Amino acid sequence: MPVLIGVEVEGLRELLRVASRLPKTAQNELRQSAMLIATDEAASIRAAAAGSSPQSAAVVGSIRARRDRVPAVAAGGAGRSGVSGGATTGQLFFGAEFGGQGRPTTKQFRPHRGTSGYWFFPTLRRDQERMMKRWETALRAVEREWSGGV
Repeated sequence: MPVLIGVEVEGLRELLRVASRLPKTAQNELRQSAMLIATDEAASIRAAAAGSSPQSAAVVGSIRARRDRVPAVAAGGAGRSGVSGGATTGQLFFGAEFGGQGRPTTKQFRPHRGTSGYWFFPTLRRDQERMMKRWETALRAVEREWSGGV
């Protein structure tokens, strides 16, 4: 199972509730737009991971866009990573992103950084405004095309 961590967006629940009343074709258009945005962001995160550390580079293959009504990127999973003593990709993701060294089993990672992260979340924070603008543009396009059906 990949790691899924949400970002709080004010008003999102209400917006998705309205979107769920749209025809299936409109919902698919919204999912396609969100997937394009997430695909671009996943590529940025993979590039950041590849250059961050050997452990983060080992997680690159697990970083992918997910199909949803909102842009979503997943990383990690239950598969074996091939490094760090046979850790799963999900375990490796957390160590590579947030660090370790607090226990004997996490000495191979960089120092713990709390919740700030090394590459995944810094990349998301850097790109958040651009992603939200693209998603808002996609929402408005779907709204204009399908406003008679809501």
